Amino acid sequence: MLPLDLAKGEALNRASFINTDTQSINPTTRVIKQLLEAVLYEHVCEKTYKDGYFFFELNQRQYKAKGRYSSFGRVRLDSQQMAFKKEMIWQTVDLEELIEDLPTNDIVKAKLHSELMQTIKLCQWNHAKITKPNRRTQLGYSQLESLIDEGHPYHPCFKARTGFSLNDHQNYGPEYQNTFQLDWIAIRSNLMRANLPVNNEVEFWQNELGEKTYQVLQNRLVEQTGQTEGFSLLPIHPWQWQNLQSELNVLVQNGQLAYLGAAGDQYQASISVRTLLNVTHPEKANIKLPLNMVNTSSLRSIDSHSICSAPVLSNWLNNLVKDDEFFSQNAVLLDEYAGITFDYDKTQDAPCFHKLDGQIGVIFRQSIHSLIDENRVVPFVALTVLEADGKPFIEPWIKQYGCEKWLQQLIETTIIPVWHLLVNHGIAIEAHGQNMLFSHQNGWPEKAVLRDFHESLEYVDSYLAQPALTPNFKELDSRYQNANPDQYYWMQNVEALRELVIDTLFVFNLADLSLLLEEYYQYPEQAFWQLVHQCFNHYQESGLTNKDRIEQVDIYQPYIKTESLLMKKFSDEPDAEFHHNVVNPLAQVSASSTSANTPNQFETSVC
Repeated sequence: MLPLDLAKGEALNRASFINTDTQSINPTTRVIKQLLEAVLYEHVCEKTYKDGYFFFELNQRQYKAKGRYSSFGRVRLDSQQMAFKKEMIWQTVDLEELIEDLPTNDIVKAKLHSELMQTIKLCQWNHAKITKPNRRTQLGYSQLESLIDEGHPYHPCFKARTGFSLNDHQNYGPEYQNTFQLDWIAIRSNLMRANLPVNNEVEFWQNELGEKTYQVLQNRLVEQTGQTEGFSLLPIHPWQWQNLQSELNVLVQNGQLAYLGAAGDQYQASISVRTLLNVTHPEKANIKLPLNMVNTSSLRSIDSHSICSAPVLSNWLNNLVKDDEFFSQNAVLLDEYAGITFDYDKTQDAPCFHKLDGQIGVIFRQSIHSLIDENRVVPFVALTVLEADGKPFIEPWIKQYGCEKWLQQLIETTIIPVWHLLVNHGIAIEAHGQNMLFSHQNGWPEKAVLRDFHESLEYVDSYLAQPALTPNFKELDSRYQNANPDQYYWMQNVEALRELVIDTLFVFNLADLSLLLEEYYQYPEQAFWQLVHQCFNHYQESGLTNKDRIEQVDIYQPYIKTESLLMKKFSDEPDAEFHHNVVNPLAQVSASSTSANTPNQFETSVC
């Protein structure tokens, strides 16, 4: 493995394949680049690779693009060399015509076109209106949640935010650091479900809001309904209140809902948009509220079954790791400690309110400020972004510690804890860049900070190390009672757990970091995965987890399945899932450890 010598100069500016180089790539070009990369990666069409170019056809039109393969067969294109043949002449790819050439129906094309145009428009607005600091490394966590505005480095609809106007984008997007109060509604208590850390709802709200704000809302409720008994409070995002007027007005007219207006602390959107940070009292809960908008490949509602399950999952995790010294030394869990949701099944005419399922509710998540100094916390997505000066965010840390030394520390303190949670306890979590944070001391990684378990946790009964602690899910929600494996949290086999961790943590997370380290610091991707392999071997040799349990997960298969995010956009079924097989670099570096003559795995095609 090649050590890095940074004493001779700074990072090279070789960002032609780095998706997050938003300083030099205009938004339309970036959207085309990411769309084509996804098309090629997900086998939407047949392709050939020759002399550094991908050649392929869409709708009988010839395309070519300069690029390369990287980890897990990820396709990386040069944004300046993408062309299609029009009137027998190679021309720069036009987005409108590219969308028309995609192999899907006109309805999907129109929807995709709208999301891509919105992405471009909001990116252009940001470029025109926002001046970012030259370096963001020294900023605190809350500022980074706003000023890391690059968006998803793979998905072409990375800033779609369907339904957002430019005013909405400025008011409720994270980029502008705008603050706002939550709107509040009161709903008949018999239409609500809640899972609170205290038995008394009044006590809960007084603790969360403070006596003054709680009393303001009670007074408004009396003014509108003449009573306070029989109603439960619920925050709602101001944009969501306006967006759901037609459905919510039916409840208002029936006397089942009262709108109480804005009140309480000021909040600011995080990178995820729907999770809000308390600006007035940063140590208080992050508030996760559903939004009826699509961003990347998902509608940003919150599955109603998961809202009241969230505290149960957090309590379960805490019980599993409370005596786990290794985990507590290397990871922090941000508890989702309360959940409240509107239960549309309890309305007299449930079908009328079907649109409200997953659209009204709240999850309270522990704030990082209550645990760690925010100046020592960084979102994982920051690791692969570039600064205004064209250098990586992590440049000062790489200079100070050296690439390999810093990378090994990052793997041991942030990646291995996720692996330990899986193989030692039997719990897989969706550890993509937005769900993970890490704490550091002057850039030296210390601990993983894990969150967002209510929609990203999976397990297999037979693989749990402590099955007696498993929650009785059938008692939590009626939907769980006759549910099949792979539908909610419980999976049919361990392979599904491996897929979740490898897909989110490696394919769409570490793979971008491995490319950045090669492009900017000449640290080969193969060396990156060799180091990951070494750290995993060290973990296995430590004896923390039985070798048989580790081997059941088997991360060294030659090919693994990964989610096809673009193909999901091509489907008319919102819950449909699509996957494709990709080359696993961990398998190849494992094989290379016993063979001196191993070909470069990143120049080979994927299956």
